[in-house]
Amino acid sequence: METNNKIKKKIVRIVITVLAILLLKGLFILSPAFEHFYFHRWYVWISIVLRQVLGNISFSIGDVIYAGWVITGIIYLLKLCYKLVRMHWEDAAYVVLQGIHSLLAIYFTFLILWGYNYERNALASDLRLEVKPYTTPQLYQLADTLLQLVNQEKTNLGDTLHTISPNPDSARVFDQAITAYGLAAKHWPALHYQAPAIKRTLFGHWLNYIGVTGYLNPFTGEAQVNTTTPQLLHPFVTCHEIAHQLGYAPEEEANFVGYLVATQLPESRFRYAAHFEMLLHTVGQLARRDSSLTKDIWSRTVPGVKADYKSIINFYKAYSGPVDDYSRLLYDQYLKANNQEKGIESYSEVVGWLIAYFKIGVSY
Repeated sequence: METNNKIKKKIVRIVITVLAILLLKGLFILSPAFEHFYFHRWYVWISIVLRQVLGNISFSIGDVIYAGWVITGIIYLLKLCYKLVRMHWEDAAYVVLQGIHSLLAIYFTFLILWGYNYERNALASDLRLEVKPYTTPQLYQLADTLLQLVNQEKTNLGDTLHTISPNPDSARVFDQAITAYGLAAKHWPALHYQAPAIKRTLFGHWLNYIGVTGYLNPFTGEAQVNTTTPQLLHPFVTCHEIAHQLGYAPEEEANFVGYLVATQLPESRFRYAAHFEMLLHTVGQLARRDSSLTKDIWSRTVPGVKADYKSIINFYKAYSGPVDDYSRLLYDQYLKANNQEKGIESYSEVVGWLIAYFKIGVSY
C-alpha cells in the first residue's frame, strides 16, 4: 500500500513537470513578450549571476555535478536491477518513475537556464549582417582570403615550417580572450561580456575520445575549455565558448562570434587560431563542391600551416575508435533536436556569416 501511494505521488509529479514544460513551450510560441523577457532579461540576469557566483572558484563546478550524476546513474541502475532480479515489481516500477521524473526535471532546468537560446536567432541584428545563400566562387574567394590571412599570421609567429610553438599558460589565454571581448564590444555592444567564468575541464583526456575541445555547461554557465588538446586550438575554443555564454547557442553563430572576437586582439596566436579554424571549415565546405579548388587552396598554404593541421590529426588518432563514432552520432542528434537541422555539419555553416562579413560578392 505504501509503495502504491508513492507511485501515485510520483506520477502526479511527473504530470506536473510535463505540464510545466508544455506551458513553457507554449509561452514561447504564443507570446513574443515572454520570448523577449527570456532572451533579454531572464537569461542575461541568470547567466551573469551564475558566473559571478562560480567564476572565482578555481575548478569546474559543472564537471563535479556531471560526475555526481554519473555516479548517481550507476547506483540507480544497480538499484533497478536488484529490484527486477528480486521480482519486487512495485518497487521496480517506482524506481523507473523516479528516473523518468529526474530526467524531466533536468530537462526543465536545462530549458530554464539555457535551452531556449537555440530559438534566439539574434546574431544578424546584433552584428548588422545579412546572410544569404552562397555560390562556389564566393566560397573559393573566402577560402583564398582566409588562406592569405593564415599564411600572414603564421609568418608573424616567426616560423612558417613547423607547428606552432607551445604556450602552456592557459590562464593567460583566458585573460586575453576576456580582453578580446572587451575590444569587440566597442564595435558590437551585444558582445559585452560580464562576470567571466572560464574553466579548464576536469575530464580533458576523456573528452578527447569524443572529440570535445570545449563546451558550455548549461546548468552552471561555466565555459569549459579542454586544455589537453593541441595549444593552437585554445584561443579560438575559448572565444567560442564565451559566445555560448552570451546566449549564441547555434554552433555556426558561436563560431562566427568567436572568430570576430579572436581577430580583434592584436596577438598573432589568437588571430592565427581563428583564421586557421575558419579556413578548415571553409575548405571542408569547398571540398563538397569542387575538390580541385580545394587542392589549389591547400597547395598554397605555407608548410607550417600543413604541419599544424597534421599535428592535430595525429593527436586525435590516438583517441579514435567506436566511442568517438557513437558520441558524434549522439551529439549530431542533440543538435538536430535543438533546431540545428544539419547537426554537426552546422559548425561549418559559419561560412555564410564569413562571406557576409568579408562582403564577398562574386557569383556565377
